[in-house]
Amino acid sequence: MAEIRVPANRLLDTHNLGKSTLAELIDFCLLKGKSGSFFLYKHKSLFEKFVFYLEVELPSGGYLTISRPVDPGSRIYFKRSETSIENMAAQGSPDWDHSGMSFERAKLLLDGVLALDAIRPWGIRKLIGYLIRSQRDYLDVFQLSKFAGKHQDWKPFVAHILGMDSTPVVGLYQKREELAQANSDLATLSREWSGEDVDPSVLDGLISVKKRDIDARAATLASFNFQEEDSRTTSDLIDRTEAQISALNEESYRLTQLIQRIVESLEEEQVLFRPKDADKLFREAGILLGDQIKREYDQLIAFNRSITVERQEALQSQLSESRVRLAELRIELDTLNQQRAQSLDYLRVSDSMEKYKTLSLELSNLQGELSVLEAKRNAAARLAELRRQQRSLTEDFGHLQTEVETQIEEISRNEESRFGRLRRYFTQIIYEVLGQNAIIAIRMNGQGGLDFTAEFVGNSGVATSGDRGTSYRKLLCIAFDLAFLRTYLDVPFPRFVYHDGALEQLEPRKREKLIGVFREYAALGVQPIMSLLDSDLPEPVGSGLETLMPEDIVVTLHDEGQEGRLFRMAKW
Repeated sequence: MAEIRVPANRLLDTHNLGKSTLAELIDFCLLKGKSGSFFLYKHKSLFEKFVFYLEVELPSGGYLTISRPVDPGSRIYFKRSETSIENMAAQGSPDWDHSGMSFERAKLLLDGVLALDAIRPWGIRKLIGYLIRSQRDYLDVFQLSKFAGKHQDWKPFVAHILGMDSTPVVGLYQKREELAQANSDLATLSREWSGEDVDPSVLDGLISVKKRDIDARAATLASFNFQEEDSRTTSDLIDRTEAQISALNEESYRLTQLIQRIVESLEEEQVLFRPKDADKLFREAGILLGDQIKREYDQLIAFNRSITVERQEALQSQLSESRVRLAELRIELDTLNQQRAQSLDYLRVSDSMEKYKTLSLELSNLQGELSVLEAKRNAAARLAELRRQQRSLTEDFGHLQTEVETQIEEISRNEESRFGRLRRYFTQIIYEVLGQNAIIAIRMNGQGGLDFTAEFVGNSGVATSGDRGTSYRKLLCIAFDLAFLRTYLDVPFPRFVYHDGALEQLEPRKREKLIGVFREYAALGVQPIMSLLDSDLPEPVGSGLETLMPEDIVVTLHDEGQEGRLFRMAKW
């Protein structure tokens, strides 16, 4: 508790006495990583001679003292004892069980000594954020400030401490990550090839033909004998190129005639018979047609026009298709005529060196075309493999979703499951302090992951997403931390929880209720720790059980000089 004794300081938001720093020191002694932004190293000149000790009562009995000097901060010392050691610093040169351990070695040993099987495969460090709630960790009940990375880095752990089997949850997030990567790779590869989707077997055939042509030309160049190449060129010119040109010319002529007939047909089609003119003509001749005959003529003309419209639409469609095909034919004919001209030029050349140059250029072009085809073949094979992988991952992901959903339903319906008990304790704390209801829930989201929610329940019994302000959100966090610790009282598990500024911004009556909850949980075997200003108390210290008693206060700080600060030194 920090006492504000100087009246002018009561208007300040920050007093720099060290009540929040104590939580950071406990975290440091529980092997928090070394960081240049941490206050001990940010002001290293002030603290480099300091050595901190933390005594932990072990679940198996006895005690463990952890020693961590600031310099070097990566060397750790452990000492186990049957009884509590009041002041390890007064022991002179203690006989450490483990001396000067590396940071990683110390973390492994600490997990082994604590034997917290309930959170395996994770270690104690993963849990610390819920045991030591700083001000920045009241923003969300489940997602701590250090959990700013991918959901797969923290949501499986949260699911685990909520009472779920974490194995399928870990698998779910791993599979989702693999599926997302496969989808990304597939999209990238498709984009690189402009969405072109070619059958690998077709490409294999094209590659085979291209290799055959390359081999033939390479053999000709190697022998410097162009007779076979002349024969092949002549054969291609006569058998293939000329035949294709002839067929395309014939198709072009047929399409030209068809287009001309369609245009003429569209221009000629019109109904020449007019019932009104016919009726006038017959009247002048003294003949009356009658209304029935006129109606029948009108109906006949309407029918004829409808047929004409349909026929014109069909003709227009056929005309459009024919013109498109004719344009394609002209491009193909231009290409074939150019190939024919090149072949004729080759056959006219009598100089072997000129033929050698021409063949060398063709061989180079063919090799370039083969490289493109092989690159396409590799891409097509990779696309096919990615599609198979995507289908397999999607199927596995779906099975894991079903497994996790089934598990959520089972633990949620079972009031005696670890989750069911945690939810009940959480609801009890909120109702006892606020007189309102709140619930904890686990659900699958639209992306196939898990969402954890802590929500107030309105008068209609429907959960509301609003947290009703900063103080209420903080209370949700406190209730969750206490509730989940209570659910683990049956197994070796941490028994302490530190809430920085737990009573801030609450109304006096709610502060009394929350202190009552802390006393209740202390009686159950949990060690609640909180930091506060004296002005946060509902009543002065010692006024009654609704407030704190003198023996509840472990450290008293004040603003009357250096002696009132945590380190008995000037502000840094």
